[in-house]
Amino acid sequence: MKRLLALALAATVAGSSLVALAQQTTTTQTPQPAAARGRTVDGVMASVNDSVISQSDVRNRMRWMLLRFPEPPEDEKILLELQSQALESLIEEKVQLLEFRKLVKDQEISAAELDESISDVARQYRMSPEQFNQALAESGIPVQHIRDMEQAKIAWTALIRGRYFKTVRVSEMRIDDMLGRIKSSLDKPQYRLAEIFLYAPDQASRDLAKARAATLIDNVNQGAEFQTLAQQFSAAPSASAGGDLNWLSPGDMRPEIAEAVQKAGEPPSILPPIESDSGVYVIAVTGKREPSDPSQSLILDMEQIVARGEGASAKLDALKTGAANCAALPKAMEGVADLTRTPMNGVGFMQIAPQFRTPLEGVGTNQSSPIVDLPDGGKMVFFVCNSRAGDADLPSRDEIKDRLFNQELALVAERYLRDLKREATVVRR
Repeated sequence: MKRLLALALAATVAGSSLVALAQQTTTTQTPQPAAARGRTVDGVMASVNDSVISQSDVRNRMRWMLLRFPEPPEDEKILLELQSQALESLIEEKVQLLEFRKLVKDQEISAAELDESISDVARQYRMSPEQFNQALAESGIPVQHIRDMEQAKIAWTALIRGRYFKTVRVSEMRIDDMLGRIKSSLDKPQYRLAEIFLYAPDQASRDLAKARAATLIDNVNQGAEFQTLAQQFSAAPSASAGGDLNWLSPGDMRPEIAEAVQKAGEPPSILPPIESDSGVYVIAVTGKREPSDPSQSLILDMEQIVARGEGASAKLDALKTGAANCAALPKAMEGVADLTRTPMNGVGFMQIAPQFRTPLEGVGTNQSSPIVDLPDGGKMVFFVCNSRAGDADLPSRDEIKDRLFNQELALVAERYLRDLKREATVVRR
């Protein structure tokens, strides 16, 4: 539960924790036997076409994955899952690089590009590249292993964007649909969620996924970081963000998830495994917020009338009585001295100064506010010509389009990788 609370507070990994974990992992490393000629004996864990994945490759990837844990896990199931995930990630990287080199023969990933990518990783740990390399060395992870990992990521990103960037389309109808769902949910509670998705398209794999989900939930309850487990085990696009889905209303969730979330207790909490048509979800509810006050996003079109001089209040009282709506104001003001009329259109309610906002509370269309005293001795009244719900809490159409585009691109990339793995000659030993 403490780990869920940490996720709710959006804690980041500090550089010192990486060093501490690096020291912990080095203490658990087992020296490898040496061959007669001084070389390390290293078995083969898998091959992808003619490219080999060795035991040391898998060990290095596991050490890298373990750096994200606050403490090295002792649960054998988690360690076996880590080993399986390490092997699968290495297989996928081999497949990605092979496809990149097959289709992009005239382009190489430069050393400068790799250096910048490594620097980005170091910044995630609040380290300089030099400090990061030192931490890797202390943990027994060769820097080249991380460079190979980043090379595959750069190659795959370039391949996907080059192949599909111009073919993925987001229709205006989809944007309208999402915008409509968001608008309809503004008066409903929102939940901060994080997810781990275990892909399981058939019943046999579904049963296995449910057991894996139960193990992951046990480990979270025992202190493991949900964010870390999501990065390692989730098959969803959100895995790179530690499973974080940000704030969602029930209408933005899958129906089976929305039902479970709304039945959950107060956050932070982790829900039992949730089955869907393509796999099993582990959902962490890390926050809940009630609907915002509609007045917070209210937009007003008004006429501000200021009266000065003797009898200012009487003039405004007469104006309030004589003008039934904003359209009647010009005629009602004819012949009345010392009145100033200022149109104020598209003004957000919360943009108005507090001393003037209070008199406007509850004033509807074609109604006027009470008379307000001004600091200079004048009097003022607002006529509300129109009011409407603002879009302050709504994303723009471009933001929605980008969100849908990235989701679609992630799905295309997932299908593409799955097809490539199926076509490749992958031998696990």
